[in-house]
Amino acid sequence: MNHRTYQHCLAGAALFTILLTGCGKQEAKELPAAKDVIGDLQQQVTFTDEIIEKNMEETNLFFEMDDTLVKDSASLVGSGATAETLSVWKAQDEAGAEAIAQVLETFNSNWIEGYSDYKPEEVPKLETAVFRREGDCVIYAVTADNEAAADAIDALFK
Repeated sequence: MNHRTYQHCLAGAALFTILLTGCGKQEAKELPAAKDVIGDLQQQVTFTDEIIEKNMEETNLFFEMDDTLVKDSASLVGSGATAETLSVWKAQDEAGAEAIAQVLETFNSNWIEGYSDYKPEEVPKLETAVFRREGDCVIYAVTADNEAAADAIDALFK
């Protein structure tokens, strides 16, 4: 093989490697602090209830979350007159994010059961709750317009 053919093969191999790397799994977009994400989303989603902002400690307590799973969290929680809530979670790692997502799914199921007796008109909001998990981040939303909330949340990850 002459020197020029060798260079072409080497360049082709390098280009092929670069192209394959581009096809791999993209890293999850790093979101700002949970309280900042909550602030941004609050401007984009619709709530019909009085909403109270909760810090990390209050959020973990409200959702009965294992503190060791959570690196950062914040939430907006309704008065109880509605099931409306929005929470943002950053886990210690992706396994923690999966565990957080499972806790939130259980929380949502329990609320469906509780609101079925208390305020059945809230159940459709809970049945269409928004769950998004990307890397170590988890977002859970129950709003007056879950479809719009889903769009706003999805835009965060793009």
